Amino acid sequence: MEGLTILRTALKANGFFSLATAILTLMLGSSITAIYEMANGQPMAFSIQLFVFAAIVLFAAHQKKVSTLLVWIIIILDILYVLLGFYNLFAVTFKISTSGKLLIVVTNMMVALFAIFQTIGIVRYRKSLKTIT
Repeated sequence: MEGLTILRTALKANGFFSLATAILTLMLGSSITAIYEMANGQPMAFSIQLFVFAAIVLFAAHQKKVSTLLVWIIIILDILYVLLGFYNLFAVTFKISTSGKLLIVVTNMMVALFAIFQTIGIVRYRKSLKTIT
């Protein structure tokens, strides 16, 4: 069940990263420009969204039987986050600082890695289920 191990590890990393980002944004989003910009000027709303997302991802990671549908939804949400983050870099109406751009790029790269490893994990997990039956 190598795929399940990869999947659970990627989900846990994604969930804890989202939780940490939510806490940092909630605590520092109003005082640090880069975090404020990453949150599109709405650190409270962004934090709440991340708390909800983190709870869902961590719930999925700790379930005895993995819900493949839920994992695919999480992967799609990760991909949308990355796409919207890069859209904000190039099409946003206000100027984003260099540190804000760097923070957006770094977080987008992390989220993209989570999506990649979650995809690898779910594909391998589903293959292992087919070989068992």
